[in-house]
Amino acid sequence: MKPDEIKRIVGDIPHMAPAQAYRITDFIHKNHIRDVLELGFAHGVSTCYIAAALEESGGGSVTTIDVNSARNRSPNIEQLLKACNFRNVVVGWHYEPTSYTWRLMKFLEQNPPPQFDFCYIDGAHNWFVDGLAFFLVDRLLRAGGWIVFDDLDWTYATSPTLHDTDRVKSMPVDERETPQIRKVYELLVKTHPCYADFHVQDGWGYAHKVNKR
Repeated sequence: MKPDEIKRIVGDIPHMAPAQAYRITDFIHKNHIRDVLELGFAHGVSTCYIAAALEESGGGSVTTIDVNSARNRSPNIEQLLKACNFRNVVVGWHYEPTSYTWRLMKFLEQNPPPQFDFCYIDGAHNWFVDGLAFFLVDRLLRAGGWIVFDDLDWTYATSPTLHDTDRVKSMPVDERETPQIRKVYELLVKTHPCYADFHVQDGWGYAHKVNKR
C-alpha cells in the first residue's frame, strides 16, 4: 500500500504527518530495510506507514513498543493494524507499564536477542529514557543499520498537552526548556565510535551504525 492509501484509512489521527510518511517510506526503500524496531507508537499511525513501506519493498517485520496508556487510545494500534491488514507484518506490539527500556532489556535477555536494521524513536522524548534506550538499541542493531530520532527540538515547555501539567510545572526550568532528544543525539549518538553519516532533516536526526562494537 502507498502512503496515500494509508492516509485514507488513518485520516487525521496523530502523530505521523503525510510528509513524514513519504520520507520514512523513501528511507526504507533506499536503505533496503527489513526488520524495524519502533519505540513509541501512540495510535499506531507511524507503525502502519512503516509496515506499508516494508510490504511494498518486498517484505519485512515491525516490532513496536509503547506504554500501557496507548492501549486505551481511540483508535488504538490493534484497531489500525486490523483496518490496514498489517497484523502479519507487525510481528509484535508491546505495552509496558513504565517504559520501553524494560522491554528492550527483555529482548537482550533472549538467546539470541532479536536483531534489527532500523530503529525509529518517537516516544519518551527525554534524556532519562531515551539516553538509555539508545545504548540498548545499539545492542540490538545490526552493523549497517540506522537510527532515526524524531522531535529533536521538542521540549516539555512548548508541548501543548504537557506544559501546563503539575508534573512539568514541578520540573527544574532547564529540564522543561531543554530539547532533551537533541542532547541525546549530540552528546551520546554523535560521539559514539560506531556511528557516522549524521544528518538532520525537518526535526529528524539520523545516525548510521557503520561498525560493530
